[in-house]
Amino acid sequence: MAKKDDIEYLIEYRDGNKYMECRVCGDMLEVEESTTSHLCYLCVNESYNKDFPYKHSVGYKSSGRPRGWAFMKEFVDKDGIVFHKGKEQPDLKGTLKPTKPKPKKKVVKLSKAQRENLKRQALVTYHKLKKSLANAKTKKAKTQIKREIRKMEKIIK
Repeated sequence: MAKKDDIEYLIEYRDGNKYMECRVCGDMLEVEESTTSHLCYLCVNESYNKDFPYKHSVGYKSSGRPRGWAFMKEFVDKDGIVFHKGKEQPDLKGTLKPTKPKPKKKVVKLSKAQRENLKRQALVTYHKLKKSLANAKTKKAKTQIKREIRKMEKIIK
């Protein structure tokens, strides 16, 4: 069997540049002067896709368990496997009912007009609370009013 160095590939010189045929497909491409053989980008790409030994994992592969199951105090899989904080408990297998995942809370997005209306109402209650703070007699009542005022300030911002 002949070595790669022994095989001669077709070489052409055009406008002072060296062109050589690809080892696989025979396409003529520009190369460096010291090049003895080369493989074009199309053949490299083709060989990469066919002969690549490792398959890239594309995306996320679900385990079939809900998010955060490993952080739960106790989680029971569909198969009856019991986990305590992510660690399997083989002696408890099949003794408990599977854990039902809680549905995600739906967040209602307010429109611009609704947000403005909410701010306006918060400003009105904020003003009333400020007045009632001046009239409050006990320390307990004052702390409750101050707490409500802070809540209103957050809404206003």
